[in-house]
Amino acid sequence: MPSDAPSAAEPHAIGRFPALASPVYRRLLLGSTLATLGAFMQATAQGWLVLQLTNSPGLLGLVGAIAGLPTLFLAVVAGVLADRLDRRRLLAWSYAAAAGVSAVIALLTTAGTVAYWHVVVVAFVGGVLLTVQMPASQAIVSTVVDRTALGGAIALNSAQYNLMRIVGPSVAGLAIAAGGLALGFWANAAALVFVAVIFARLPLPPTRAVGRLQAALWGDLRDGVRHVAADPVLGALVLLAAAPALFVLSYLTFLPVYARDILLIGAPGLGLLTGSIGVGALAGALLMASLRPSGGSGRLLLAGLLAMSISLATFALSTSVPVTVVALAVLGASQVAYYSTTNTLLQVRVPARLRGRVHSLYVLTSIGLLPVGNLAAGAIAERAGVPPVLAVGGGLTLAIGLLAAILRPEIGRLRPDRTGPAGAPSTGLSAGPAAGLVAGTADPDPLEVAGEP
Repeated sequence: MPSDAPSAAEPHAIGRFPALASPVYRRLLLGSTLATLGAFMQATAQGWLVLQLTNSPGLLGLVGAIAGLPTLFLAVVAGVLADRLDRRRLLAWSYAAAAGVSAVIALLTTAGTVAYWHVVVVAFVGGVLLTVQMPASQAIVSTVVDRTALGGAIALNSAQYNLMRIVGPSVAGLAIAAGGLALGFWANAAALVFVAVIFARLPLPPTRAVGRLQAALWGDLRDGVRHVAADPVLGALVLLAAAPALFVLSYLTFLPVYARDILLIGAPGLGLLTGSIGVGALAGALLMASLRPSGGSGRLLLAGLLAMSISLATFALSTSVPVTVVALAVLGASQVAYYSTTNTLLQVRVPARLRGRVHSLYVLTSIGLLPVGNLAAGAIAERAGVPPVLAVGGGLTLAIGLLAAILRPEIGRLRPDRTGPAGAPSTGLSAGPAAGLVAGTADPDPLEVAGEP
């Protein structure tokens, strides 16, 4: 539905961000910000808790893998739920359930009875709920702002995500250092209660039930696979996203190891490391928005991938806090450049009727493979150590990026405003540079989720 017209008293900033003219979107943005803040506080506390309980990089990687498994197996089903059920109620109930899960781990931690298997169960259930929330929350945005303001709304979501990526871990790190490990879990539970109330009270039109058979869903997915297979460049873009998922993004899981055992900076330092990624990602998003309003190019995509691999290897081998902080900031910025550009190029290259199906394949490679990468990295790190695993991952990603540039030079020539494959006319779309970064979206921005990855 169209956004409400701003009154004369609306802040001047609305002129720069027209999405804020919608009171419903402002409430939606507030809810997203609270959810992101709580999520980053819980993630920081959870990583530190696992390291305290197990002292094992392998088990730390296993928790990250288990949290991501639902995305691999339930992403398509979650999309169906978002289309068939009332999104407002679906989100309200799922956020309320997530608050309950956080409260359980908070109680166990406060009582001193928490065990590793408790964290595993919480990570899995949280992953299921997040998988259900992602498609529904993204679909709501287009119903509360005008189409002309949609790009700005996505940019604002990306900005809040990366800002909370700075604030959340920093606050959680200070709380852990002060003896308040459970505070991150309690903060997330409280934030999610407010988010559930916000979504329950959003004035949204009811979602129309989609009366398609499940068999038709899988048939549509096959059509998407055929379309990607028939376009070598499109296939390369989808497959290339598997490289960061398998070899790069596991670094997020191992940040507690660097803070405690390698850099010797403790829990406050963990907040510093995670915040450095957020600072870089936020700066990258703002630069993309101002310098690349069309959404970037194939050259920027490849440059982002190569910068990601080099900065990962630098971070992996560094024992200096300043070098590590700079490397993580560059890593965050390069993730934004890579994922936002990839998302935009996919949007403009694929016909409108196939975008959802092709995007589901992209989600599988960019987010769905994260558990595989986390599990493998954790198992190898248990024997070889974390730094060699991440350094090799950076080297493999660099090799894959160079190979893609050599074997598919067409990727480097891609532009959002040029024609699509095989002489197809340009779609005329120009997706916002921050598209696909929000919670889950592939900032895995992994985010991706923004930013992630």
